[in-house]
Amino acid sequence: MADKKGAVVRQASFLMAAQMISSVIGLLYKSPLHVIMGDVGDGYYQFAQEWYTIILLISSYSIPSAVSKVMAERLAVHQYKNANRVFRAALIYVTVVGLIGGLVAYFGAPFFLQESQDAVLALRILAPTIFLSGFLGCMRGFFQAHNTMKPTAISQIAEQFLNAAVSVLAAYLLTRPYLGQENLRARYGAAGGTIGTSAGVLTGLLIMLAVFLVNRKLISRRIRKDRHRNVEPYREVFRDIFLMVTPIILATCVYNLSSVVDQRIFASLLTAKEVPSETIASQYGLFSYRCKTIINIPIALASATSTALIPAVASSIAEKKQKDAAEKINECIRLILFLAVPSAFGIAILSYPVMLMLYPSGDVRTAAVLLSCGAVSVIFYSLSTVTNGVLQGLGHPGEPVKNAALGLVMNVLTVYLLVGWLDIGVYGVLAATVVYSFSVMILNGFAVRKHFGMKVGTVRAFFAPLRAAVIMGIGVAAVYWGPRLLFPQVFGRYLVSAVLTLAAVLAGVLIYFVTYLKMTGMTDAEIRKLPMGTRMLSLLRKLHLR
Repeated sequence: MADKKGAVVRQASFLMAAQMISSVIGLLYKSPLHVIMGDVGDGYYQFAQEWYTIILLISSYSIPSAVSKVMAERLAVHQYKNANRVFRAALIYVTVVGLIGGLVAYFGAPFFLQESQDAVLALRILAPTIFLSGFLGCMRGFFQAHNTMKPTAISQIAEQFLNAAVSVLAAYLLTRPYLGQENLRARYGAAGGTIGTSAGVLTGLLIMLAVFLVNRKLISRRIRKDRHRNVEPYREVFRDIFLMVTPIILATCVYNLSSVVDQRIFASLLTAKEVPSETIASQYGLFSYRCKTIINIPIALASATSTALIPAVASSIAEKKQKDAAEKINECIRLILFLAVPSAFGIAILSYPVMLMLYPSGDVRTAAVLLSCGAVSVIFYSLSTVTNGVLQGLGHPGEPVKNAALGLVMNVLTVYLLVGWLDIGVYGVLAATVVYSFSVMILNGFAVRKHFGMKVGTVRAFFAPLRAAVIMGIGVAAVYWGPRLLFPQVFGRYLVSAVLTLAAVLAGVLIYFVTYLKMTGMTDAEIRKLPMGTRMLSLLRKLHLR
């Protein structure tokens, strides 16, 4: 297992690389899955997935963060017996709570999906996954507490790979008998897609168990050598876990509740306007299934950084090293802005060709407009996710709850105003998402400054990636839109457009990276800390740019 003094950015990079690979796999399999179940099936799939996510958040999603923080505090002062007690108590906790969550998902599905009963089967299939996810979360939290993210990274990639393969296969097999019946095809396609989620979680759990067994002797040796006499009773351990888990659950639940709230309000408002349920599902699927899938890729990198940051900051605070904690926080914020800002620019500029390449059927133009307008939320969500991790690591997990709740109020008001009163449909949901992410980002930023007591540089860290991203955006637009506008008949074809899109993305990455290096003067050591930084440095040297 890794040394706890390993650089937090390097550990975050392992998770970032895994998140990137997992997100690309997720993006690629969503395209054939969409072809199998159609626009309506997209909506049913998302209706089920979003309720599954909320129940998972309440039951076990926050377990890795809670376990890693509580264990990291004890490992920082070499209390290995107490750290092991935290792990055992967490396993008992997820057994009980995960079982309750699974039962709620199964039996509560018809109530949760009142306006979309065709999505009930998909949610019920996900019920056992909620139970298994708790154990997977405990195992990941255990290794994250030891400041090693490799087991989590490997299990995430394997989990997503199995998810993709099983989802497409199951959806294909279940929809074969209903090819001529659109609604039944959509219902069983969505159900088949959720089977892959269960297969993926089971795969991830088996991998984490294997890694744990490999390290069992080292873990046992550390526990035997622990000479601390103050062994905490399980009652106190459960109390610490509960006091840490509860605020994180509330924070992550409220933070992600906006999707379910948007779904329910959007569906109920359009139902009141007598819009058919298939149309509602199709419209919502354009935003949630297509756009959010792409937007969530760079946001997942921020989630990886937050995961690595929580135990790292908690360890520094436990050792009373405020300056060390500040350096870790600033380093992670710079890394997130380095990735999120160009991602937002790239998504906005290439929204149409990317949407055409991944989801060529259905209303491509509307989905592209939604994606382009929503790209700015990449920056807002990324920063708010990282600052969530900072506040939790500092021991103030209640602050993200309050901030997310205030943001949710703004979100609800925006949806009612734009969808219910101004009647702009799914564009109102998009606007509410941007308002929500911006509100939480600002509130979290103020909270970090208030509680940390040391300056955290966010604004200054924003300018370098912004300038580099503007130059990158001009280059990307020239590479793709130049040929497309001059020769629309040639470059408008699907295959040619797809190749040109990939060329524009690669050109954008190179332009941005080189421009950023020239502006900031990054050292070789700083480049190596980035996701796949060693390979990037090698490439730069081959191109004589370093």
